[in-house]
Amino acid sequence: MRIRDSGKVSEDEFTRLVEPLLGRGAAYAYSILRSREDAEDALQEAVIKAYVNSEQYLPCYSFKAWLFAILRNSCMDLLRKRKPIRTMDVNDPSLSLAAKDNHANLERKNQIEWALGKIPPEHREILELKYFAELSYKEIAETLGIPEGTVMSRLYAARLKMAEILGKEIK
Repeated sequence: MRIRDSGKVSEDEFTRLVEPLLGRGAAYAYSILRSREDAEDALQEAVIKAYVNSEQYLPCYSFKAWLFAILRNSCMDLLRKRKPIRTMDVNDPSLSLAAKDNHANLERKNQIEWALGKIPPEHREILELKYFAELSYKEIAETLGIPEGTVMSRLYAARLKMAEILGKEIK
């Protein structure tokens, strides 16, 4: 990442780093917030915060992990601001994992979201970062500020719990 004299990343360099992460960022934010509009707001807020504070990024760490840590905080801020807890509408056309006309995919998505709601938050978060954000173990560790070994053990435990809840074996 090239830094300008002011200590901030050039706009072109920032765009080059952020653009490939937007889709995964939106999916990760949606997995936390369960609202397309809130996910878009959180992602937009995170990108702005990252650009404004780009002089705080340390190149020895993953840019992806740094951005996802900011996005995670933006999502948590939105959750704290919410008064009523939103429930997911299974008929919401913005559901990205299931085609509207594919009942089997929608049913499976609902089962997974239901099971995610049944596991401890620290396990759910690890699964969301791994499968929605597609972060590596190292990037998850950097994002959450925990050792990589803790990421691996939580991910293993989370997979076992999901399999138990869904009544299937992990292969």
